[in-house]
Amino acid sequence: MKEYYCWRCKMVVPMLEEHEWVEIEPLLTLQVENIKRYRSENSVDLATAIEQVMKPATEKYFELTGFHETNYAAIWHHRLGAFGPECKKCGHLFRTPKAKYCANCGQKLHENVSA
Repeated sequence: MKEYYCWRCKMVVPMLEEHEWVEIEPLLTLQVENIKRYRSENSVDLATAIEQVMKPATEKYFELTGFHETNYAAIWHHRLGAFGPECKKCGHLFRTPKAKYCANCGQKLHENVSA
């Protein structure tokens, strides 16, 4: 786990490395089916079902990172593998693995950094 600025959340958050992602991803993948099943079995509203079904994912994220993420959907984009390398100039992550420049400072991927 490493902390980086998340451009979607507009704050520094723990980003999961691949060995951590494999622990949490199964808790996120079947969320729609699990929410439907929980609502049907417990006769609750959508918000309650989401909160209950996604609790294991947010708890696992806290266990791995020490960060209380209340929005389970944000966990999907707190995966280092979804980003490109760290910018040599400003330290932010490139927004995608295919990005050719840093969206934060404009630094090109293979450009030398000068002071």
